[in-house]
Amino acid sequence: MADHTTLMNGRVKLIQSKDGLRASMDSVLLSSIVKANRDDAILDMGCGTGAVGLCVNERLKDCNIPITGIDIQNDMIDLAQQNAKLNDLLDPQYLCSDIEDKSIFEAEAFDHIVMNPPYYQDGTRQKSPDIAREKAYSGDLKIWIASALYWVRQGGSLNIIHRADALDDILTLMKGKFGAIEVWPVYSKPDEPAIRVLVRGLRNRKTPMTIHPPVILFKSNGQPSDQSDLIIKNGTGLG
Repeated sequence: MADHTTLMNGRVKLIQSKDGLRASMDSVLLSSIVKANRDDAILDMGCGTGAVGLCVNERLKDCNIPITGIDIQNDMIDLAQQNAKLNDLLDPQYLCSDIEDKSIFEAEAFDHIVMNPPYYQDGTRQKSPDIAREKAYSGDLKIWIASALYWVRQGGSLNIIHRADALDDILTLMKGKFGAIEVWPVYSKPDEPAIRVLVRGLRNRKTPMTIHPPVILFKSNGQPSDQSDLIIKNGTGLG
């Protein structure tokens, strides 16, 4: 079963499965930290329905950005291809494959990589009998970042959204490989702990890390913050 939803105040249209992982505001948040020039090539690792790439395309629609996506689930690739047509995305490339297989693309094939990797490490949750679905829910962050390092060009960017408590692991794995690292903690409400972290780094740069002011999605009364409306609805970029 599938249904139709939208992101970015209706500007990005999505067909999504009613079961399993679904694109949400995380996709818009991740797209908000991507900086690209005209004709830069972007890879969406673990693309799912293609939501992140579509949000990047909408935000930077004057840049003529080629979008490539890979996902281990055939049904997600089918949805990504449908969504590309639904949003008039020109010549996207969606492949059903495992991100562990570096031979899928040549080294340094992309200017930018976006990833919303599995939020659970292998062995930390009950396994699904479906191997492909299990890889969508659980994975090894070390493998994801290693493949991204291989596929992104020198000076190109890696853009990640993850659980806030994964920041230490992310920074450890990026150390010595990515520099000019920027971090945006994401809070649901101002008086609650961070729920997500956005991280952007450039391959083989030596610039020191920057920690930006937090992104706060909702006011204490539960209403969307002004900043949230700018990012989630209007597609305003961060940084």
